[in-house]
Amino acid sequence: MTGGLTGGGVAPARLPRFLRSTTFRLFVPVVLFQLVATGGVLTFVWIAGQQSVRDEQRALVQELRDDLLDTYQDGGSAALQANVERRLRSEGRRAPVLLLADRDGRSLVGNLSALPPPDPEAGGQFETVLYRSDSAQPLNMALSETRLADGTILLAGIEIGRDLKLQHSFEQALFAALFLALPLAMLVAVLTSRLVGQRVHDMAQTAHRVGSGAFDARVTLDGSGDAFDELAGEINAMLARIETLVGELRVVAEGLAHDLRSPVTRLRAVLEQAALEARDPAAEAAMQRALTEADTLTRILTTALQIGRAEAGIGRERFEQTEAGDFLGDLAALYEPYAEDAGFVLRAEVPVGLTVLLHRELMSQALGNLVDNAVKYAEGGSTIALFARRREGQVVLGVRDDGPGIPEARREAALQRFGRLDPSRAVAGSGLGLALVEAVAKLHGGRVELAETPGGGLEVRLGIPA
Repeated sequence: MTGGLTGGGVAPARLPRFLRSTTFRLFVPVVLFQLVATGGVLTFVWIAGQQSVRDEQRALVQELRDDLLDTYQDGGSAALQANVERRLRSEGRRAPVLLLADRDGRSLVGNLSALPPPDPEAGGQFETVLYRSDSAQPLNMALSETRLADGTILLAGIEIGRDLKLQHSFEQALFAALFLALPLAMLVAVLTSRLVGQRVHDMAQTAHRVGSGAFDARVTLDGSGDAFDELAGEINAMLARIETLVGELRVVAEGLAHDLRSPVTRLRAVLEQAALEARDPAAEAAMQRALTEADTLTRILTTALQIGRAEAGIGRERFEQTEAGDFLGDLAALYEPYAEDAGFVLRAEVPVGLTVLLHRELMSQALGNLVDNAVKYAEGGSTIALFARRREGQVVLGVRDDGPGIPEARREAALQRFGRLDPSRAVAGSGLGLALVEAVAKLHGGRVELAETPGGGLEVRLGIPA
C-alpha cells in the first residue's frame, strides 16, 4: 500500500497545475475586484438615478399641489374648482392628474372618476395605478392627497409612465454594463498577470543565464521605480558581486594550478633521480611506487582543479560548433587500443550531420573518463559504445557498456566527488571521474543521467542543449 492514501483509502485529488499557479491566484482576485468595483459603481448609479427621478417627481407634485392650495387660500373652493377646470380645458391630455371631491369622496371636478382606495402607509405622496377619465388604459401616477378646511379633498399629481419606462431602460443598460464588465475584467486580469509574469520571467531568464555561466547577465530596469524595479536592482547588485567572486575564484584556481603542480613536479623529478641512483632493488621498487603515487596525485590535483573551473563556469568562451561524428570517431580511435587490450570492442554510434556546441577538450576528457570507467568496471562485458543522439531539443552524448551496471540506489553516490563503489579499492582511481563528467555537463548547461541498458549494462548520458 502506498503512503499517499488517506484514511478512507482514496488519495486526495490534486488541482490541475494551472489552478495551482501564481498566475491563476493573481487572476482570480483581480477579476473579482474588477467585478465588485464595477458592480458597486453601477449599483450606486442605479440608486442615485432612482432617487433623483423620485425627487423630481415629488418636487413637481409638490409644486402643483402648492399652486392649487394658493388658489384655494385666495378664493376658496369655487376658485379652486375654476382653476382645475381651466387647467383641464386648456391642457387637455397633457393636463396633470387632478380631482376635487366632496367630503364623501364624490367627484366635483377633475379627470379621475373617483378617489383611489385609502392606503394608511402611503403618507402625503404616493404612487398608484388608476384610470383617467380620458384614457382607456390604466396609468402609473404619483399623487398627493390633501383634505381642505371645508372638508373637500384635493388630489393632485402627474403621470410617471414615461419615467418608469426610462428607469427600466436604465436598469437594462446597467445590467448590460455589468455583463460586459466580466470579459473586460478578465482581460485586465490577463494583462496584469502577463505583465507580472513577464517581469518575473525576465528575472528567471537572467538567473538561468547566470547559472549557465553568463555572469555578466543583468535584469533589465524599466526606470519605473516600482517594487519590481527595486527587486531587479538588488538582483543586479547581487549578480555583480557574484561576477566579482567568480573572477577572483578564477584567479585563485589558476594560481593553485601552478602552485600545486610545481611542488609535485619537483617531487617527481627528485624521485626519478633517486630511482636512477638507487642500487638496492627494494629501494628502487619503493621509488617506483612513490613515482606512481606522485603521478596519481598529479592527476587528482588536475582533475579537482578542472572540476572547480568547470563549476565556476570557466571555459565557455572556448565552446565551438563540432560535428559529433568526427568528434566521437576521433575519440574512439584514441581509446580503441586501450579498450582492445582489456578485451572490449569500442565503437562510435552517431547519426549523420549531427552538430553540437561544446568545449572539445573538456568533453573529450569527460567521455574519456567514462570509457576508462567502462574498461575498469564493466566486468564480463565485451562492448563499449560512444554515442550521440538527438532528444527533445537536446543532444545526448555518452558511453554505454554491457557490464553489470550500477544499482539504482547507488547511482547518486557514484556522482559524488571522491565517491568509490568498490569497497576494496582493488581498481586504481581517484573517485573524481564521474564528478568531472557532471561538472562538464553543467558547464554546457546540461546534466548527467545514469541509466540501465536493456541488457543490464550502464549507460551514462550527458544531455546538453542543442
